[in-house]
Order: sequence, then structure tokens, then C-alpha cells
Amino acid sequence: MQTERTWRFSLSTRFALAFLAAVMFGFAGMLLWLPFTLGGDRSGDWVVDGTAVIMIGFGVFATFGLIAALKTPVTLSATTFEAMVVAGHDALLIPHFRRVRLPLSDVAAVERRCEIFRTLGFYSMREALSVMTKEGERIGVCSDTMGSASTLPLDQMADAIAVAAGIDVTDDGTVRTGASGLYGAASSTWTEAPLDAVRASKARRAAIITVQMCAAVLLLTLALRACL
Repeated sequence: MQTERTWRFSLSTRFALAFLAAVMFGFAGMLLWLPFTLGGDRSGDWVVDGTAVIMIGFGVFATFGLIAALKTPVTLSATTFEAMVVAGHDALLIPHFRRVRLPLSDVAAVERRCEIFRTLGFYSMREALSVMTKEGERIGVCSDTMGSASTLPLDQMADAIAVAAGIDVTDDGTVRTGASGLYGAASSTWTEAPLDAVRASKARRAAIITVQMCAAVLLLTLALRACL
């Protein structure tokens, strides 16, 4: 085993979040400055200002996501598991963080599962990883999208931690969850019962259809823009 291994969100994810924040703030600044450059009747400025405020909100949200991506590495040494994990967020979506440091001898279980969650009526799918201590505390390590959009090697992380602790990884199956998973947070209370094979397959198909619909809408938008 290597002396120390560290996993974190990919460079492409961090760059994308930084780029999104810069675009949102830049667009908001342009909207706020636009009425002063055009002059004339400003009776409709509230629409422009309102749009700018919304863009600033998206920019702040992307900035919080970037902070979370930068602050949450997972490190495994020969004797210790250490991580900075997202521990929820407040009403303003400001993320909270918690530092975890466990001797590998205190790790009783390493568990992963597939989570199906619903946002705005659409189903999505992610993987989640947690660690259970010998004192019975569950620590949600991280969650991440599945498939080609994944930015964290959760399977690799789970296997490495389990091997270092001298145990097997536990697969908790597929569950429906209301946990937001915002900023890559993983729930510390896995109380949801696993779905049976039929319901899990239907839930996975619903999540895949959602991804396909989003991709189709994106391609259609790009095609229409190219034709105009």
C-alpha cells in the first residue's frame, strides 16, 4: 500500500465551477451597467436589475460549489483516514464543513450505495460513500454523480479504505432519498430501505431518461442557435 493517497474533485470540475461563477458575475455586471450606457427611458430597469440579481445568485452558488470542491480532499495514509467533508448547508446555501480524522483501526464498515433523488419533478442518480466507526457513528464522506459525469472515483476510494482497514466494502443497494447531496455532501443517516430489484431498475431507468432528455434539449438548443 502506498504511504499516502489523496482524492479530490477533478481539475475540470473546479475549472467549470470557476468559469461558471465568472460568467454569472460578468453577465450580472454587464446588465447592471447597461442602463447607464444606453441612457433614455429607464422605466423598465427593474427587469434588468432583477435578472442581474438572479445571475449574482447563480454566481454565488457556483462560488460556494468551488469552495467545497477545493476544501474537501479525502486522504488515506498507512494508519489514518482523514477528510474534510461537507456537513450540510444553511438557508442561504452556505456550505458547512467538518474535519474527520480516524485511525483505520476505528473503521468498522465502509459502505456505498446508489441514490435516486428527485429535483423539480425529475429523477437523478448519484453514488454515495460513508464510513461507520466502531462506536456506531456513521460519517457521510461524499457523494457524486454516476457515469461519465462522475468526478470522484468513489469505488476506488471505498476499496482502498476498506483494504487499509482490513474489511470488505458493503454495498447497500439502491435507495430513494430526499437528501440534497449539495456540494457533494453524503448523508450521515442512512435510514432508507433498499429498493427491490424491480423498483431499483425502474428508478434507474427514470434517472437515465432524465439525463437523455437534458442532453436532447441541450443539443436542440445548440442546433437552433446554429441555424439562427
